[in-house]
Amino acid sequence: MAAERYFEVTLKKSGIGRPGNQKATLTTLGLTRFGKKVFVQDNPAMRGMLYTVVHLVDVTPHEGAMPAKGAN
Repeated sequence: MAAERYFEVTLKKSGIGRPGNQKATLTTLGLTRFGKKVFVQDNPAMRGMLYTVVHLVDVTPHEGAMPAKGAN
């Protein structure tokens, strides 16, 4: 069985002054504060969302089991 792939996403720039779709994408990803880190699954929907805000976030790909929700 293949290892699970996921991304570690950290908010590096504010969404203030950005178009509405970028603000909504940040909120949907769970990036509500500067410096907040979230883990998201690697799938086409998430890749599209990350592509929308790639200039505002740092994305690090990982393989293996995704950390638990409280492991930020």
